Amino acid sequence: MEPGLPLLTVSLASSFSAFALFVAKKEELGEIFLYVSTSSAFAGLLLLINYFVTDTFSIWYVYANSNAEMPLLYKISAAWAGKEGSLLLWVVFNLLVTSFYINWGKKDEKKAKVAAIMTLFTSYLTANILLFSNPFVALPYAPPNGAGLNPLLRTTEMVFHPPVVFLAYSLSALLFSVTLAKSYGEKTVARLAWFFLTLGIVIGGWWAYRTLEWGGFWGWDPVENASLLPWLTLTAYFHLTRGREYFAYLTFSLVLFATLVTRSGIISSVHSFGGEASDYSYVIPILVSLTPLISKVRQLSLSSLCNQNLPVIFLSAAVVVFLGTVAGVSVTVEREYYLITFLPVFALIAFLVALKIRKISMPTTLLHLGVILLFIGATSVWLFEDVKTIKITQNSTGDFSLLDLRISEDAEKYILTAFIQTPDGLISPEVYAYKVAGNQRVSSVDIIPELFWDNYYSIKDLDLENGTITLEYYRVPLINAVWIGSAFMVLGVLFRFSGKSF
Repeated sequence: MEPGLPLLTVSLASSFSAFALFVAKKEELGEIFLYVSTSSAFAGLLLLINYFVTDTFSIWYVYANSNAEMPLLYKISAAWAGKEGSLLLWVVFNLLVTSFYINWGKKDEKKAKVAAIMTLFTSYLTANILLFSNPFVALPYAPPNGAGLNPLLRTTEMVFHPPVVFLAYSLSALLFSVTLAKSYGEKTVARLAWFFLTLGIVIGGWWAYRTLEWGGFWGWDPVENASLLPWLTLTAYFHLTRGREYFAYLTFSLVLFATLVTRSGIISSVHSFGGEASDYSYVIPILVSLTPLISKVRQLSLSSLCNQNLPVIFLSAAVVVFLGTVAGVSVTVEREYYLITFLPVFALIAFLVALKIRKISMPTTLLHLGVILLFIGATSVWLFEDVKTIKITQNSTGDFSLLDLRISEDAEKYILTAFIQTPDGLISPEVYAYKVAGNQRVSSVDIIPELFWDNYYSIKDLDLENGTITLEYYRVPLINAVWIGSAFMVLGVLFRFSGKSF
């Protein structure tokens, strides 16, 4: 028998046993079962990575997401590139953060409640893996090679992006559990969750800008929007003096909503997995996670909330993004909707942050300065980006001239490199034609940065027979403000970990 399935079965049985024992107030025994579950799930993840590294194409998930010619680093990242492996990664992170939390400081009944909530949620995810998304399904034969990983995922950013995002999701679940159990360390957990949510969004934006050939870092895609929603509500959480627990609950509910959008394919997205009927099972934990929020909604003082302007504004931003995302189920929501609704709210946030910037500590000043720079950069890109299509031949004269076309190859792909003289300097964008993955062709962009804008070039089309290249050129204004602002935000919260407030 393939050993991955027994490992996951043991992990499920142990995590559910841990839940039952924590509820029964047999904390020491529950803790043992938690560690057994953690060890089994982690061993399963290591086994899956080993299958990728050793080219075990008899495992369907390995066959579908790897091939023998892929570099080692991408083989490892392919373990969590698909729906099944990423869910296993989430289970492992859930169990790890739970184990770390109960060993942080003294152990008491509140921590046992936290562990009970986390192990119950993890049991649900593990059962989902075993029933619907098993990454260890074996083929009846061993193919000589795999179908290959999606070329768009063969980047350094995609090595780190899924682990960062799923660690953020696990920390959001932990924040929900700590808040519900009224245990301690809530603010530290919230800071960690916010840090990794932010880092995940930044890495995703950087990947989109460098990989997707459209000169942007944020396209208002439903999956992108869904990842932004918990960030907005968790940011509001830190600016509240009362009612924080509601935003802790809402943040986790929106994490589950993002999971539903990504995995079910209910809304058309370039980032979604497509989805099957079983992927709608995430509706159940969404409804359960909303229970404590709904049960206490009568206790929420709306007047108190409305007196705290920044949380209301962040919640307004989340509402307009949520409505635009959900509307995508039945209609196509254009970018203009978000520019009309979200951008004014973003402007108001930046304005209020600027007013407060002198009244706060240096780490928080750095974080808020990052928000202002992000607003300036994002607004410039969304409103003032210029795009042109340029057709060039080897005999053309003028501002653009095609100097040379070279074709090379490595073990996994053919590489066409175009050397083009432009008014901004010499560029050498490339087109990769992969020998597997359905002979998929992708382009790599070439960027000539300047102080206040990027000159962004990608190959839109090519005609080798006639030696013709069609370039797409983007003048991307103040894009550096996006990256510097993002870096300030990440650094600000890192420095803030040693402080007493966010």
